[in-house]
Amino acid sequence: MSYKIFWTSHAYSDFSQIVRFIKETWGKKSAEEFIDQIDAIVNLLSNFPFIGKIIYLQKHIRSFVISKQTTLIYRIKDEKITILNLFDNRQSPDKLKVNENVGKYFHSTETKIVK
Repeated sequence: MSYKIFWTSHAYSDFSQIVRFIKETWGKKSAEEFIDQIDAIVNLLSNFPFIGKIIYLQKHIRSFVISKQTTLIYRIKDEKITILNLFDNRQSPDKLKVNENVGKYFHSTETKIVK
């Protein structure tokens, strides 16, 4: 059974900024590879949602390392995965603030992200 995937506006903003940075720094092909990597991980999470490391047990929040620079933070609730934000691993872990109170969500019926 696949879980439905939702993105908070904050997470989608993080994603867009990372893609833009990669494209400007390393080119379109690298940005597309990052998008494909995110798409593959989101699809993996929809099928195996408990694969990520628990970071806040009481709130059912987990993390999944995408690359040495980026970690995806998500919550599982009622057969739904909400991607909360993408964290830059080069920062201090103390700076990790899970943005779970964002009112606007993006739902992906397919987890494929348009390039």
